Amino acid sequence: MKKMMLLVMILITSMTLIACGGDEAGDKITIDFWHMSPVGSTSFSGMRSIINDFNESQDTYFVRGTGFSFWDYWDKINVAVASRTAPDIGLSTIDDVEARARSGVLYNISDLMASDTTDAPLEVDEFRQSQLDFATYQGDLYAMPFSATTRVLYYNLDMFAEEGLTEADVPETWDELKTIAKKFDVVEDGQLTRIGFDPTYGNATYHGWLWQNNLDFFDENKLPTLNTQAHIDVLEWIMNFNSEYTRTQLTTFGEGNQLLGINPFASQRVAMIVEVDGLYQIIKDAGATFNYGVAPIPIPEGGRRVNWGSGFSIEMYDNGKGEDEQRDGSFLFYKYLLSKDVQIRLAEVNGWIMSHISAMEEYVEGNPILEKLLAEVDYAVDKVYIPYAPSWHGNDWQPYYTEALSGTKTAAEALEAARLNYLQKKQNYDAVNP
Repeated sequence: MKKMMLLVMILITSMTLIACGGDEAGDKITIDFWHMSPVGSTSFSGMRSIINDFNESQDTYFVRGTGFSFWDYWDKINVAVASRTAPDIGLSTIDDVEARARSGVLYNISDLMASDTTDAPLEVDEFRQSQLDFATYQGDLYAMPFSATTRVLYYNLDMFAEEGLTEADVPETWDELKTIAKKFDVVEDGQLTRIGFDPTYGNATYHGWLWQNNLDFFDENKLPTLNTQAHIDVLEWIMNFNSEYTRTQLTTFGEGNQLLGINPFASQRVAMIVEVDGLYQIIKDAGATFNYGVAPIPIPEGGRRVNWGSGFSIEMYDNGKGEDEQRDGSFLFYKYLLSKDVQIRLAEVNGWIMSHISAMEEYVEGNPILEKLLAEVDYAVDKVYIPYAPSWHGNDWQPYYTEALSGTKTAAEALEAARLNYLQKKQNYDAVNP
């Protein structure tokens, strides 16, 4: 028993050392970096190598990397930032940088760049202005774009071939999407076993479909709209896309995908799906051998080519302890992570499209799927930050969306209830933030 306990303690100690990014810091100043490549993940060894290469180049600083799974990461970083115990560097969502900058928990990147006397400045012109705008507060940068997420239509070419279709038949409009999707539906013993497309699957969102119709949740004054006939029409299009099936059939099919534990497109249960660029890596890691392609998301008549970006930012956290040496070392590592060569390595490690423009142009060259994914980044926009409802697209909206999809509310009723909820949130916010 004692030997077993000793082995367990050795194992735990060794894993802790691995998770921290390699060798001990010694007398060096330690920089804490949180990321999403935990021990056991396919990206762990690559991320560790990137960190170790920096550490080996340094006499003064040592980066201690700590990885968390995607969902755990958000819980931990939010608590750490709120309690002023955040790491020196971490990832967050770029669309709400403003909230953290306003609360004083982020270092001013513009100030750090202005005082940088090294021969390796931060190459801001290598990042898209559309992303930089989200990282800007009162004229200064408080973060930098890290990843450049995009959403596209994935389509299964093998399924297309079975129906006598080719890439020339990939839908470009909403009408074409529905017509072609119906060719792939399969029902066995009253249960859906394959479906052509559903506008609620994958990373398709109501606000994404609105954007394609030149609509949004909020007007230029950040007041909720949602109560126009055009908004109702979009929601009804979503609700009626697969109206020949009951909600129970669609729900059962969706739950079956969750039980499989793999993306429904990667498991070949859907012929087409709107998904993020990261699905490319999921398919690759799964060892799938089917043929597929990617294309711009089909648009309605008179609509626009657009998709939801939702990229990550990389931020330097100020915990209010006046740690200037920590700050200076963090900025050095910060620039390293945003340099061209390291951005390419990060893309290879994570399977993400990173934000550095020329790095990604080099990374995707010669890979048709990645080239098309990168092309769609130029059509990606992020959601507007609403101070009184920062979760407007998620937890605030989801109950009403679910009621509409389940049929317990009409599209008009669901949208009006959601609009009133946002107005109430604004009233509550304004009462304590005059």
